Amino acid sequence: MKVSENVTLIDGTMANCYDVKIEGTHVLIDAGTKKSSKKIIDYYKQIQQKPEYILITHYHPDHIGGLKNIIEEFGCKVYVPDNEMDVVMGKSKIIPTKHFLSKFVSKVMKSEPIKSAIKVTELNINEISFLKTPGHTPGSTSYFLDSDQVLFVGDAITNRSGRAIINKAFTLDMKMAEKSKELIINKKAALILPGHGKPLKGR
Repeated sequence: MKVSENVTLIDGTMANCYDVKIEGTHVLIDAGTKKSSKKIIDYYKQIQQKPEYILITHYHPDHIGGLKNIIEEFGCKVYVPDNEMDVVMGKSKIIPTKHFLSKFVSKVMKSEPIKSAIKVTELNINEISFLKTPGHTPGSTSYFLDSDQVLFVGDAITNRSGRAIINKAFTLDMKMAEKSKELIINKKAALILPGHGKPLKGR
């Protein structure tokens, strides 16, 4: 589904995954679950393109579970929040919140580690910049696309009946998350694209 001139929401993934086109180069925002990876791979094959880069918003398995399969298929470079690299590469475990749902998901949903990734602070892609929006997870990161004035926020906020809200059950640090929510709103993007739910109108 087309979201803006250069952004497409890839259909059928558990968490929202977005294809971004920048001067002929394709960038994937988040990698979905392991099962979602097939839909992402099929999407790119259908449009006869491949993602050169994958930008990860945070380490939860519904956002990184498809990484290994997508990398093996296309050989993409992956950018990951600096302090979440160890989880993505299998060197440490996700920290669940105290909520039973978070504990359950962390036990049931697993992600296969990847061998290499690049720190998000080394991001160097035309038209895209990053914004640190921690709270949901320690390294939660948002990405801003200059050309379309679109902000990809992962699960830092979500859309509930047209309002930006924080998912308390899966958020580690609510105080930090509230500050990040303020940063997101103050960015004044034309569109805010969450990891779950519909787009939010900015400005």
